[in-house]
Amino acid sequence: MDDELALRARSFGQVAELYDRWRPGYPETLLAEVCALAPGGRVLEAGAGTGRATTALAQRGATLVAVEPDAAMAAIARRSTRGMAVEVRESRFEDCVVPGGSFDLVVAAQSWHWVDPDRGAAVAARALRPGGALCLWWNRPRELTGPVWDAIHAAYAEHAPDLDRRAVLHQRPAREQRIEPAPGFTPWTIRTFDWSAQYDAQSYGGLVQTQSDHVRLPAAQRARLVEAIRAAIAGTGGQLEYRYRTLLLTAQVR
Repeated sequence: MDDELALRARSFGQVAELYDRWRPGYPETLLAEVCALAPGGRVLEAGAGTGRATTALAQRGATLVAVEPDAAMAAIARRSTRGMAVEVRESRFEDCVVPGGSFDLVVAAQSWHWVDPDRGAAVAARALRPGGALCLWWNRPRELTGPVWDAIHAAYAEHAPDLDRRAVLHQRPAREQRIEPAPGFTPWTIRTFDWSAQYDAQSYGGLVQTQSDHVRLPAAQRARLVEAIRAAIAGTGGQLEYRYRTLLLTAQVR
């Protein structure tokens, strides 16, 4: 992990409460598919954050060890999962030690890109029972077009042009088809789930402040950008439909 990526990975504790309040959940169809891969219900989670996926899986009957390196994020995850069959460990996933072969499933929701892929895969492979699976997923934009988005793009062009996501969005489908298998695992099975969420100016302004590249902006620049994004939404009807595509990667341990 390069220095900039490492700094971004460590930035989330600064916005832990915002993250817990504004980050979206995951589609029910994805959660049902993931839970079906863990017949014994034992799940090890990498990068649990504030417990968004942790809570969802526990509510569906899973027993989890949720590993999160940031103290502020881990504290909220403990609060969110109090009374559930969840143990929250404050650790990097690469440094996590669990009994070998003791989990049906290893999952990472919005977090595997912060994990060293080789070391993380080795921890996952040791943790899984024979036939166990590794499941990774991310929420991503399906499209960024329309009058509201045009106004938002104009705000980025003025205040933070380097954060314009449209080029990455167009490159992503081809890149996703070339994802290398994780060491010790079968090639990935790739599934996508399309869904939408509605944001107003306040809630979308909150959401963008939880993104690591936005957190890393100087505070004054970030404040100007967020205010401009909120004004863009308010000035084009007051509502933003965010069309998500959640990417799910699944592989079995060899």
